[in-house]
Amino acid sequence: MQRFALRLTLILLVILAAAGAARADVCVTVDEGHDMFSPRDREAAVLMVSKQFELAGEHVAAEGCASPYTVSHIMLGNTILVTMNGPRGTREGKALGMDDLPALYNQMVRSIVTGKPMTGFNVVDRTNVTAAQSSAERVHGDSLWYARLGYGSVFGDKAYAGPSMGLGYRFELDSFGVDVSFLNFQSRSSSGGYNYNYYGPSDNAFSGSLLKIEGLYFVDPKANTSTYVGAGLSWGGTDFGQGWHGSGLQGELTAGYELPRASSLRVFLQADAVLPFYEVSALRYPPTWRGAGPIAFTAEHRYAPSLVFSLGVGWQRNRHGRP
Repeated sequence: MQRFALRLTLILLVILAAAGAARADVCVTVDEGHDMFSPRDREAAVLMVSKQFELAGEHVAAEGCASPYTVSHIMLGNTILVTMNGPRGTREGKALGMDDLPALYNQMVRSIVTGKPMTGFNVVDRTNVTAAQSSAERVHGDSLWYARLGYGSVFGDKAYAGPSMGLGYRFELDSFGVDVSFLNFQSRSSSGGYNYNYYGPSDNAFSGSLLKIEGLYFVDPKANTSTYVGAGLSWGGTDFGQGWHGSGLQGELTAGYELPRASSLRVFLQADAVLPFYEVSALRYPPTWRGAGPIAFTAEHRYAPSLVFSLGVGWQRNRHGRP
C-alpha cells in the first residue's frame, strides 16, 4: 500500500513538473532601439502589456522567462504604430493617441495567445474597439450624381431599338455601392407613315422606369479603375408596336466599368438588362362577334425584356470620411 502511494505521488509530481515546463513564463520589455516613447511612457507600456498577458491567463515574470516579448512604438502626429515581437510571432497595429493603446494591447495579446489573426473580428469585441477601427474604411464613401446617355432595344414581337437616357445618384464604398436612379427612359419614334395602336403597323416603342434601386459590387475596390456588377429592382412600364402595353415591378441586372475612381469626376460604361416581372398585352383586331351582343376583343400576351448600353458621367459632391 505504501509502495502504491509512493508511485502515485511520483506520477503526480512528474505531471505537475511537465505542466510547469509547458507553461513558459512571459516577460515584456521595450525595444528601445525602435521606440519613440519617453522613459516614463515605456514603463507604463510594459506594465499595461504585462497586465493584458495576465488577463489572458499567462504567467508574467520580471526576468529569466522562456517567452520574452518586446514592444515598440513609432509616433507620427496623433498616430502610433505598435509592434510586438516574441516567440509566437509578430503583431502590428495602429492607435490614434495614447488613450487608444489599452484596447490595441488587448487585441495584440489576444492574437498572440489564441493564435488568431488580428484581421476582421477575430480578436475584437465590444470592449476593445480602437478609435482607428471605429473610423475604419467601411464608413468612407463617395457621393456621386450622374447622367447617362446610350442606346438599347426592347424585345417584343420584334426588336425595337432606340436612344436611352437616365439620371441617378450613387454612394460608393471601396467594394460596394448603392445606386438610386430615376427617369430611365428608352424610346423609339415611328419611322413610317403609320402609327396606329390597334389597327395598323407601328414602330413606336417606349420602355423605362420611374425609379430604380440597385446594389453594386466593385471587383477591384482599391484600384483607380474597376469593373462592377449590380442587381436591383425598378418600377416602370413598356409600350411598343400595335398596342402592346404593360407596367409593374422589374428586375435589373447591371455590369459596367468605372474610371477614374480616385477623381471627383467619374466616367462609366454600363450595360443594363431589364427583366420585367409582368407580361405586356395587346387587344387584337378584328373583334369576334357574340350574336348581337357587344364586341369582344382577343387579348394576347408576351414577355418583353430590354437591354441598354450607355455612357455615364458622374460628379462628386462630398467625400465622406476622406482626408
